[in-house]
Amino acid sequence: MLLKREDWIKLYRENLSIKLLALTLATVTIYSIQRITNQTDEFEVPILIEAESGMAVLQQDARYAYVTCRGSLDDLRRLDQSQLRLVVRPRTYGRTGPEQVPIGIRNVHGVPRSISVTKVRPNLLHLTLDREIEKQVSVARPELLGRPALGRAEIEFSPKIVTVRGPQELLTDLKIMETPPIDIEGVTVSFSRELPLVTDDETGVWDVTPSSISARVNIVTEAISREWENLPVLILRAPESNLTFDLSPPTVSVSLLGSPQTVNEIAADDIRVFIDCTNITEPGEYEVTATVNIDRGTDLRSAITPPVVHVTAQPIRIPEDPTPEMRPPTEQIPLPEEPDA
Repeated sequence: MLLKREDWIKLYRENLSIKLLALTLATVTIYSIQRITNQTDEFEVPILIEAESGMAVLQQDARYAYVTCRGSLDDLRRLDQSQLRLVVRPRTYGRTGPEQVPIGIRNVHGVPRSISVTKVRPNLLHLTLDREIEKQVSVARPELLGRPALGRAEIEFSPKIVTVRGPQELLTDLKIMETPPIDIEGVTVSFSRELPLVTDDETGVWDVTPSSISARVNIVTEAISREWENLPVLILRAPESNLTFDLSPPTVSVSLLGSPQTVNEIAADDIRVFIDCTNITEPGEYEVTATVNIDRGTDLRSAITPPVVHVTAQPIRIPEDPTPEMRPPTEQIPLPEEPDA
């Protein structure tokens, strides 16, 4: 049965405030859900060129693309940007020269299923392709900047030849590879460092094997020798040891070789000679190598004379309590006499 016009008006006016409130809540709910599930964010993604075998990229007008992703707020926050990449596979079929490669959503990799890619810019990549070659190239001696605090600096490095792979136009005239300079201003001791090989990333993609070299900077100074005699030998013993150690000889001589500045600042109190007896648990005769420890100086050479100390280990003797017959008589002290009443 069809409702009359008056019935429709009556039905509309009944509980009007509740109906308006329900409509408002439904609208707000729909808007909130759309706001949560339709968030967008833009990410900077590296462009990787996968050229066919035997070809290399000589030039490309963009190294990064900007990718717009859509998804929930939580999904976008959990997205690991380091996993995103834009992969381009030009179809040159052995041809060299410039090429325009369209890029889009299908080229984006590393996006989880809960997120969709809506836009990529730029949408066109300009490339210049060339033949790929491989050659052996020498490494230049790293440059040293400044002066050491004392003496002179000498550098050793390896390897001296590396393998370079890249575009033929860039590598044909390449004769030598360079590294960043090393600052040695005011240094006092020798040190080692890993140095990366410098490549021209702006004009081409180079693959260098290995990508870095090992360099050793030696600070060479005038060396002097000095000797200290009759230094006592210290003993390292285990805390629970019940042995006593006799040393032969109990003192040794120590010779130090190093720079005049370092050696002349060392006093006898700065030198400690010791032997390690922590592993000796039984009485007996032992030969133990002496070790020297110096409180000052790090670039020193030392020699101990004699280098080995003879150790006699014996149990610790505890004197026994004397018997009553052997004890001295106890002196009797007379008591004072009481006065007469």
